[in-house]
Amino acid sequence: MKLDTTIAVNCPESVYCPSDDTFLLIDALEIVPGDRALEIGCGSGLVSLHLVKAGAVVTAADMNHDAVICAKEAADMNDLRLEVIRSDLFQNVHGCFDLIVFNPPYLQGEGKDVSDLAWAGGRTGTETLGRFLEQAPEHLDLAGRIVVVVSSDMEKAPLKEMLDPFLIKELRAQHLFFEELRVLELRPREIMS
Repeated sequence: MKLDTTIAVNCPESVYCPSDDTFLLIDALEIVPGDRALEIGCGSGLVSLHLVKAGAVVTAADMNHDAVICAKEAADMNDLRLEVIRSDLFQNVHGCFDLIVFNPPYLQGEGKDVSDLAWAGGRTGTETLGRFLEQAPEHLDLAGRIVVVVSSDMEKAPLKEMLDPFLIKELRAQHLFFEELRVLELRPREIMS
């Protein structure tokens, strides 16, 4: 998809605002109209709203109460239908999806409050992504796919180990002055074999 600059979001300080990783993710995503999509960690809702506008039926989830409100308001402001739920990863998610999208917190560090959890991926930068990848296949349709953002800031060994159960296709990459971001499409190996 291409970035649609007509989609407006208002980002309070407590919500992760769209940045380079968000725009790279949007650019990497492709959907078939009617696809059922889930975005975990929706933040402002910009990625989810792009999916809706492209014809997907979308559920957006975030553990940050302010992000849930922000995404709901953005959907209303853009006159787009988006289901938004408060959920720590898949805690309150029901059903299966054709596409599950996650731009996880990937910087190394521990968050002090819920807004820090938008960037703090734990000691190795991979902890939140690891929890996500353990649970995601349960919510994926048979031919479904997972799309995630990873960063060169993540420790390589734990990242490689958690990606091993998946077939990986790199969709996009971007070099920034301090890191490299990659968007990966993942399909569980056990379903594919």
